[in-house]
This record gives sequence, C-alpha cells and structure tokens, in this order.
Amino acid sequence: MGIAGIAGYPCLVVVIILLLVSPVSASAPDSADRALDFVRTSVDQVLTILRDPAFEEQSAKEEQRRKLRALVDTLFDYDEISKRTLGRNRKEFTPEQMDEFVQLFSKLMEKIYMDKIRSYHEEKIVYGKSILLSKNKAEVETEVITASKEIPIKYRLIIKNGQWKGYDVLVEGVSLVKNYRSQFNQILRDKAPEDLLQQLREKINKQEDLTARGPDKVSRSAQQDKKKI
Repeated sequence: MGIAGIAGYPCLVVVIILLLVSPVSASAPDSADRALDFVRTSVDQVLTILRDPAFEEQSAKEEQRRKLRALVDTLFDYDEISKRTLGRNRKEFTPEQMDEFVQLFSKLMEKIYMDKIRSYHEEKIVYGKSILLSKNKAEVETEVITASKEIPIKYRLIIKNGQWKGYDVLVEGVSLVKNYRSQFNQILRDKAPEDLLQQLREKINKQEDLTARGPDKVSRSAQQDKKKI
C-alpha cells in the first residue's frame, strides 16, 4: 500500500510553512494571543519570501527553496510530529529505525511541500480565534481564501523551550497527523517497520528525481497525483 496524503491544494505548502517561520517568544504559556501572534508573524515572513520579485525568475527558485527549507529545518518539530504520527507503533521501531524514520519523514514533508510552493498564487489569509488546548498547547483558526473557495485551516501549536512550534495542521477538518497515522497503521498492521521505511525511501527518491528533471515535471506529477503527497 502506498503512502498518500491530504488533498493537494496549491496553498497546502503554506499550511505547513506558516508554522515554521521565525519563533515568537512563549514565555507566558497561558496566553492564546501569543499563539495567534506566532501564526500571524509566520505568515508575514513566508509571504515576504513568496512575493519577493527577486525570486520570480526560474533561476532564483532554488534560492527561494533554500531560504524556506532553512526555516523549516530550524523550526519544525520533526520529533514531535513523527512520534504523534507513528503513535503506539513507534514501540516497534528500534532506536536506529526511529532515527531514520524522523529523518525520512521530515525530508518527505519538506520535499513535497517545498515543491508545491511553485504553484502558490497570492492567497489571502483571514485570522480567526485562538484558544488554549492545555497549558502548553494552543489552536489557531484561519482561512485561506483562494479564487474558487475558502479553506479553513487550524494550526495546533506546542511550546518547546519557551517558543511556539507547530505539531499538527487541520485542513478542512483533516488532521495531518491523523491522516498519516491512519496510513502508517495500515502499513504496519501487516508489515514491519523496515517496509515502511523502504516506502518512504522510494517516495523521497521519486520526488528528488522529479525535482532534478525540472519544475514542469514536478507540476505535471502533482496534477496526475493530486490526491497524493
């Protein structure tokens, strides 16, 4: 069974990236406003990169990707989302396999959503309310307004070392963590952790090959496989 994902809107790259930009202090973990500030600040910095005329030329796209990738690698809590995605199945992984899973899964997310950035088209972000889920977790409601529809997006955040970081995203009610957990549960029900790791390796290799062959190949593949990540 292959590894699929939530429906592929062009703005989904933003769904992930919005969480992964400059950290906002969370010294007052009981403040839902700080979570909202984190998302708003992140959006502004992402949009600055996406709309920068310096990156309009195709020759500058890799530099744009590099800047965004640096933000993702620095600020996305791959350990947290990997543990939540595997759930209880992580007990079946050796420490070495778990380390590789975190590395592969984070690389997969990075590659796929960075590739989708090429089709980003000036979506409007509308902010809703921010609520505390617990003393160290919050949820921020937003909507992405596209030319054809309004997409509700909820960001779930956790405080780590005094800073907010994203650990889940819900797009139209679909949780990124639960979506992958369901897929991985199905795979691991009949197969070993090594089989899941191999599927991740193959998916990453495919994405890297498409990127190396140029943006047209990436775009065409995304259109043919719109329901997959």
